[in-house]
Amino acid sequence: MRNILLFVLDQLSARALSLYGGPFSSPVLTNMAEDGVLVEDVHCAFPLCQPSRASLWSGQLPHRNRVWSNGRKCPVTPLDADRPALGRLFSGNGWEARHFGKKHDAGALQGFTCGDERGRLHVEDTDPRFPFTDDTYADAYTVSDAISYLDGRDDERPLFMVVDLINPHNICAWVGLNRDCVKVPVRDDELVPLPPNFDFDDIASRPLPVQYLCCSHVRQSQVAGWSRRDYSCYLAAYRFYLDRALADVSRVLDAWKAKGLMTDESLVILTSDHGDNLTARGSVTKQVTLYEEPTRVPLIISGPGVKAKGTRLGGLYSLIDLFPTVASLAHLPLPADLDGLDFSRAVDGCDVPSHDIVSSEWYTEWGYTISPGRMIRCGKWKYIRYLEGDGEELYDLEADPYETRNLAKSDSQDLVRLRSVFEAYLARTGDPFLSLKVQVDPRWRSHSIGYHRHTGPAAPEA
Repeated sequence: MRNILLFVLDQLSARALSLYGGPFSSPVLTNMAEDGVLVEDVHCAFPLCQPSRASLWSGQLPHRNRVWSNGRKCPVTPLDADRPALGRLFSGNGWEARHFGKKHDAGALQGFTCGDERGRLHVEDTDPRFPFTDDTYADAYTVSDAISYLDGRDDERPLFMVVDLINPHNICAWVGLNRDCVKVPVRDDELVPLPPNFDFDDIASRPLPVQYLCCSHVRQSQVAGWSRRDYSCYLAAYRFYLDRALADVSRVLDAWKAKGLMTDESLVILTSDHGDNLTARGSVTKQVTLYEEPTRVPLIISGPGVKAKGTRLGGLYSLIDLFPTVASLAHLPLPADLDGLDFSRAVDGCDVPSHDIVSSEWYTEWGYTISPGRMIRCGKWKYIRYLEGDGEELYDLEADPYETRNLAKSDSQDLVRLRSVFEAYLARTGDPFLSLKVQVDPRWRSHSIGYHRHTGPAAPEA
């Protein structure tokens, strides 16, 4: 019998991990990669919690399910039962579908029996420089709840269980605690080197929403006074909260094995809803930008059910591909109305299709500034367009993997071709992007360009 355990972390960029060329290593992830298939180039459909999660669980792009924000001033209509829902597909076909932890799903978790998302379990700080806040308390409850459920489980059906952790998202609160400058002592030997694209030398060539990220994003405004060393401390803090998340993964995985659920065909999957800027271009957390750090996420499929152990799957993939892939791995019929691609046969070592184009979308976080954007990856190229100011970005990721030189000012044949590819993709997917409206108060475009020049509140605090 095949059981499936899926871990979803919050704000884990593929670029953070040594498995993807980043600085941070982890025994649990190394073991998973050695025991499975690592998918090399996966992008979330929207680098923000609720839109990405709604797309993951519904298998549909954000412009189709209209989940374009985290709510507040831009409320979201919950998805109805006419939309595909991964949990409903499993529970309607003889599986037990269980979800523990963070939802933020706009109703897309239909069909899952869910734990208490509001549950909290206070845990003492293990390092006062990197305090635990509500995010970690929620994870502590999630892990305890999931393990307690497994310990007492008495059900003969195959189990599809999701453990949805919030960390390393606790880094957001850490930024707030260290507004203007890092206030905690971090030793030199604990500092993490800044990435090659930390310096933002060509910010003047970037679209307005990127130039003024600090005005729409509270966390970016809070680091306006940071030094280079402070940014290295940010990466040390990110590593701390990531280690906490992966320790939680290990605890649940141990309980899963102890319950005898790691059967011959079972699978363990790990991914994230979106990434983190990781100090690239002097930016933190995530919002507005559509660069590799916030859109590219890890995806590892491991366990006894994987024959092609220790392999890496190349090609372009989207996080929405997880719906048809996991459903096929469970031998379930696929709904007709999915946007994702099934690459399930990769676990058997078979050749599988990949996308010619993958996309990621932006609209708003909370509705305080609305500046729609789109990104497409096509071969070695990345093309980005924002409606505000008709801003464009173009990168040759083979020659410039860190997106340091915006080629959209060159007016080259490549730019002309990518514009055409982009507009054809919008038409093919029914994306209303070009008809959307920008809503940005001039106050949030008034200071001199440069995040370090930001003064006063960001839009959500005003």
